[in-house]
Parts: sequence; structure tokens; C-alpha cells
Amino acid sequence: MTVTENATAITDDDMPRRPPAPDYLVTPDRYYEPGYAKREMDHMWSRVWQLACLEGEVENVGDYVEYQIGPWSVLVVRESQGSLKAYHNVCLHRGRKIKLGSGTARELRCPYHAWTWSLDGQIKDVPERLEYCPFDDADVALREIQVDVWNKWVFVNLDPQAGPLEEFLAPVAEKLEPYDLDQMYVRWNRSKMIGCNWKNSVDAFNEAYHARYLHPEGNGFLNFANYPVTLDGDHSTMTITFGAFDRIANEEPPEWEDVCDGLEFLFGSFGEDTSMVPMLREMEPAPGQELRDLMIPMLKAGMEHQNIDVSKFSDAQLIDNFQVMFFPNVIINAFPFGAWVFRIRPVHGDPNSSRFDMWYFKRVADGAPLPPHDEHRFLDEGESAGLSTDQDIVNLPHQQAGMINPAFPGLRLSTYETRISHYHQVLDRYLGGR
Repeated sequence: MTVTENATAITDDDMPRRPPAPDYLVTPDRYYEPGYAKREMDHMWSRVWQLACLEGEVENVGDYVEYQIGPWSVLVVRESQGSLKAYHNVCLHRGRKIKLGSGTARELRCPYHAWTWSLDGQIKDVPERLEYCPFDDADVALREIQVDVWNKWVFVNLDPQAGPLEEFLAPVAEKLEPYDLDQMYVRWNRSKMIGCNWKNSVDAFNEAYHARYLHPEGNGFLNFANYPVTLDGDHSTMTITFGAFDRIANEEPPEWEDVCDGLEFLFGSFGEDTSMVPMLREMEPAPGQELRDLMIPMLKAGMEHQNIDVSKFSDAQLIDNFQVMFFPNVIINAFPFGAWVFRIRPVHGDPNSSRFDMWYFKRVADGAPLPPHDEHRFLDEGESAGLSTDQDIVNLPHQQAGMINPAFPGLRLSTYETRISHYHQVLDRYLGGR
């Protein structure tokens, strides 16, 4: 399916509610200047709530996960069965990181000189302590960081004066309640390095204006022309209509075989179950029907068969892609059957690179225990992140290179892209002005 030149125009009556397009350019230097990256670390990353890990990764006493953000390392620790702690991951003797990666330990021992802390952060042992000038235990207690849990997702904030996580997420948390994220486990857990600034990676998933051109396989069943955008405090949402063809890409309803091929491509690229597609190939909508009219009853029946209550969902919630951005760097594509979650982080010392984390969640039956999360793995150079995500990732280093061109004055954004201009405004607020 290709984008047509004379496709049906979108009328005013068709237009959803979106904020107006900004009347200024977003300056490109914020995507590549080292000084700007340092300001972000000093004034935003040091003050904002950020997703560090999943509660299932620190489920048992002694479990720990290292979270790296720019130059700083944070250690999230299950201190007791009912308590999580987060510490600056640095030995207060000579500055070495205490723990790397993830694991389980009865105590927090620095490998360099064996200084050891209890899981509650209090000093437990200093070898040959009498050789030092006297100091109090409190002087060398691990420095705590704010930590809190939302729907079994663990967030940290390096600012001791920051407000509560619940208050930070409130504008969008309620919208996600029907999806029961706490009843999902990670079935696929991968990371990849990308040759672009972290904000370019975030931008790529903050709008669907690009989708009919970069992801043409979806034009027969995703309406990229008519999606609403909502700005929610520091965060934002958009909803992509699923099962209705894109009216700009198609003058007429596309061939049913092309629709089913595209659906199989998309679901397969995210590792989802594609068993519904052969059944759909045998059905084909009646005149006036679209794919969503066939899929909604199939989704309801399939989820009810898996003992998942769908009565709380509207038809739109059941099938459409409801996408939330948690400022500054988490993108959640929420569905009743699971979620595709992206977390993007800067790379210390290189504003032209970012780390892209992908968590694909699967919903379990109501009341069922969660299986263990998939073990994390970094993708090798050239290894696929899924065909649809690859289409985005391959594009980003070329965009990063183009931004440095002196002929590029800045980002000129449309109403489709107001989530981008909004989060830059939030970022500017942290940094002290545009």
C-alpha cells in the first residue's frame, strides 16, 4: 500500500481535538550541544521522577538493580519484605560503584576494600577501622534516594525535595487504571544503543504523523490522520484508531488481503499472537464494515476465554492504541492484552547517542500470579528490535546528522506533533526557560 497523491481530504468535522501548532521553532542545538546535555543532567534528570526498574526484579530480600542515568548510578534494593530502598551507588571510602547490574546479596560490599553496608544502608564493617581518623557511622551511611512504586513499576528521584510520585503521575495515572498494568509481566526485555540524542528517540514515538510513510504496512487498519492529542500536566496522551483505514493514504477501502498482511506484520514484529489473522482472512467485512467491527467481538471472546474481565473497557479502549508519555522518557502503548513500553536514556558524555530499552508486557488472567520477567539482553549490532521498531530506529541517526547541518533552523511542528512541543516546554521549565 502506498500513499496516494489525491486521497480523500480530512474535513473540519473530522478533525479531532488537538492543541494548536506552536508558532515557534524548537531550536536544534538542544539535540547535540554538550552544554545543553549537561544542563539537562543538572536541572532536570537530577529532579524528576524516572522509571528505574520493575518491582518483580527486586521481589526478594537482598535483590538489587543498578539504574544508570547519565553519570549517576542508583542502586534499588529490597531491604526487607515490605521495604524498598534506593541509594547513590558509590562507596564512601574511595568512590567505587558498590554493585553492578542486578543480583541478590545479603549485604552491600564494595569489591575494592571490602567496606560493607547492611541492606538498610548502615555501615556494617570497615576493615582496620582504627587506622582512620575517628568518624561516626552516620558519616558513611549510604546516601538515600527517593523511591516509590506505581503499579509494580519502581520510580526514583534524586531530588530529596521532590514532591510525591503519586502527585507527579496523577494527570495520566487514572487514565491507565483500566489496563491493569500490575497484572502484566515482561515477556520480552531488550535494549539497544541508537546514534541519536535521547530526545530524538522520544520524539519518534510521540507522534504518528510519520507513520503512514515510515510504517506503510499499517495504512489499511490504522487511522494516522485523525488522532486526538491531550496534554496532561507534564505528560501527554494520544489515541490511534485501530481497525479503520487511513483516509489520507487510501481513497477507497484497501484490499482485504493487504489489510490482513499488514496486521500480521505489525503483530508479528512485536511478538504478539497472530493466530487471529488466518480467521480474519476468511471473513472479510461486509459493505460499510471495517476491520475493527470484526476484531472487537473476537478480542472480547478471546480475553474472556483467558479469564480477563473486559466489561470495564469501551469498544475503543478494547482495540485502539492508547499511548501515554510519562515525562521525560517513558512511552507506554497500552492495550487490554498487554503493553509495549519504551524507556529512553541519555548516554553520558555523548549527546549524539541514547539507550533505548524495550519492555513488551503480557496480561495474565485475573488473579493469576505473574510469571518471572524475561531476562534482559542487549541487542547486538545489526540485530532486529522487531521489524516495525527497526523502521523507526534506522531513521534516527540520519535525523541526528541532519540536525547539525547549519541550514536546519529548527523543528517546525504541526498539531499532530504538539506532544513534542509540550514536553520541550516542560523541559524548558526545569532548565529555566526556552
